[in-house]
Amino acid sequence: MKIEDVALSFVPNITPRVIAHLLEIFGSAEAIYSASERDLLHRAELREDIVRSIIKKDSFTRAEREIRSCEKSGIALLASTDSHYPEQLRFTADYPHIIYMVGDRSLINNTMLCALTGERESISSYGEKMVFRLLEQIAEIVPETVIVGALEGGVDAVALRAAQHFGLRCIGVSGSMLSHIEPSYCTRVAEEILDSGGLLISEIGSECKNFDTVGTAHHRVIAGLCSGVVVVEGSKVPDIARYADSYSRQLFALPGRVTDSMSWGANAMIASSMAQMVCSGRDIVEQLGWE
Repeated sequence: MKIEDVALSFVPNITPRVIAHLLEIFGSAEAIYSASERDLLHRAELREDIVRSIIKKDSFTRAEREIRSCEKSGIALLASTDSHYPEQLRFTADYPHIIYMVGDRSLINNTMLCALTGERESISSYGEKMVFRLLEQIAEIVPETVIVGALEGGVDAVALRAAQHFGLRCIGVSGSMLSHIEPSYCTRVAEEILDSGGLLISEIGSECKNFDTVGTAHHRVIAGLCSGVVVVEGSKVPDIARYADSYSRQLFALPGRVTDSMSWGANAMIASSMAQMVCSGRDIVEQLGWE
């Protein structure tokens, strides 16, 4: 990991798409910082404030602190230009340039990654029952499957715990820094993932002071990592599903009662052909071609 990679992610007002654009032009973070002001302004068509920050290397001090902090906390950093960066994620338009990781880093390159998602705040008794049934069946057919989920409440949290119950390993994706996971009630879920040989990842470092609350940007990372996304239930189409659709990932939805508001999102996805209806773990495995 080079300091230029970390520094690039801390340039004010820069976005993942802009970083991806720069890497496509110059090839590496080192080359970006070695580029002339003219190339950054005219060849890369960057805003003047971003160009000034790159030329002056304003974010190097923060990058040095970040690297020291990660070393002290046992957090590994992975840049998108590294050979171990997951290819499936790299081919999305807005992939994170830096990924922070704790746990078994080999899981990030597993070819059988799947997410079960839905309502963020809650889950019905039907939804919980079906999460356990789907994951039990997947575990019986393809025990190598890795379940990816947001470190949040609702369907994702139940799926991460159910997966571990049936011996599947998990990747928990946080919308906050790994040294201080928010919301705090997901800390226990994160600990369980690590205890069972899983992995925690985030694109948020300790120097990212503007990330005070958990947003939904990390949902795109989940969608980008996975081959398939299963919507169990929700009052609307989940962000993860929308990202997955834009990345041309396979989308599945579990049907629910038309009178149940928690089934609206999944039923709407099936009705609009946005997602394929699934009723069992075998349906998911067969459609993903993992059997």
